[in-house]
Amino acid sequence: MSPTAIAALEPRRRATAAGEIRAVASLKRPYPRTEVELDDGTGVLRLRFVGRTQVPGLAPGRRIVAEGTPATTPEGLVMLNPLYRLVVE
Repeated sequence: MSPTAIAALEPRRRATAAGEIRAVASLKRPYPRTEVELDDGTGVLRLRFVGRTQVPGLAPGRRIVAEGTPATTPEGLVMLNPLYRLVVE
């Protein structure tokens, strides 16, 4: 599946997005998770890895491709536990 621009993602429709990681946060409360901000120049998508306080390989400046189903939240679009792969350039 070819990547869709983040600005064109539709909630509740499975999609693939690609971009650069702008920020990574490890949070323990109110539940353990890692939050990743993915930016492709058209918008920002938050990737949320529930139950994981670390996700190997994910760091600011890295390029990744993520696949999942985005949902609308007060914070914007969020993909829960997406499949992802690192882009090696």
